[in-house]
Amino acid sequence: MAAIPARLTWAVDRLAPRPGDRVLEVGCGRGVAAELICRALTDGTLLAVDRSAGAVRAAEARNAAAVAAGRAAFRVAELAAFDPADGPFDRILAVDVNLFWVRAPGVEFALLPRLLAPGGELHLCWQPPDAGRLTMIVERVAARLRETGWAVDPAVRPDGPFCAVTARRAR
Repeated sequence: MAAIPARLTWAVDRLAPRPGDRVLEVGCGRGVAAELICRALTDGTLLAVDRSAGAVRAAEARNAAAVAAGRAAFRVAELAAFDPADGPFDRILAVDVNLFWVRAPGVEFALLPRLLAPGGELHLCWQPPDAGRLTMIVERVAARLRETGWAVDPAVRPDGPFCAVTARRAR
């Protein structure tokens, strides 16, 4: 297999999945981050979704052992149409899912609290095309999350360049 991109290692390290977690990955692509997540799960599970049927097929193939063991499932879906009955999840991860910063994701932000278990965490991570966008992305996403009732912990790693916002429901 090809080398794992540093942005995905960084994102999954931030996610810090625990052995028994239920994890949702939004925009799983070809399943590289899913592979890292599944390594940490023993009795937990991963549900990974992507809009692309081709990406989901590739992710299933890459993670065939985790699928066979019942630790991972992959589905063609968009977050806006996701069924909250599939939750709750202890952790939600989205890497390079640009909808969170390029537009106001009202439907998605309204759905996320219904998908998270009490005490759950949302991890949104990006590797923008240039380091000049790091602060703008983090500030925009953090502000949108705060406006909708989240406590946020932004992070910027200029050497990547990577950025992330970890969020928890403020209660």
